Parts: sequence; structure tokens; C-alpha cells
Amino acid sequence: MCDTGTNFVPIMEAAELLETTAMRVLMMLKKDELQGKMEDDAWYVDRSSLRLCEKPKAADIVRPGGCGGGCGGGCAGD
Repeated sequence: MCDTGTNFVPIMEAAELLETTAMRVLMMLKKDELQGKMEDDAWYVDRSSLRLCEKPKAADIVRPGGCGGGCGGGCAGD
């Protein structure tokens, strides 16, 4: 079931709904892939921008020929 409400959820809840991390949600906000707002020094994500019917998959964040690139180090995947 898709939730198309327009309320805002805390970033941790958004991460749980998308089955990802809070850091990934922050990056999605930075890239304008999600809509959100900062209020009282905390980020909130517009629930309607989560597109819960189209959850991001691991392939969405994996670089071609490598890992997700979160660490910035030279792992064995390079």
C-alpha cells in the first residue's frame, strides 16, 4: 500500500521506511531526490516524496564496478 500523505517524518523514520540509512536519506535530500525541511536543528522528510511504492534498491547506490562508495577507501572492490 502506498502512503501519499503530505506530512513530514523524522529522518530516522524516513530511513526505516526506505529500508536504508539516515546518511543515505541525507544524501538523497542533498541531491533533491527527496523533499524535506530543517526544523529545530533536525531534518524532516516529506512523506509524499518517499515514493514508498518505488523503494530504492541496493543497485541504486552501487557504483558500476564497485561498492556503494560510502567509505571512500580503496577496498578490494576497486
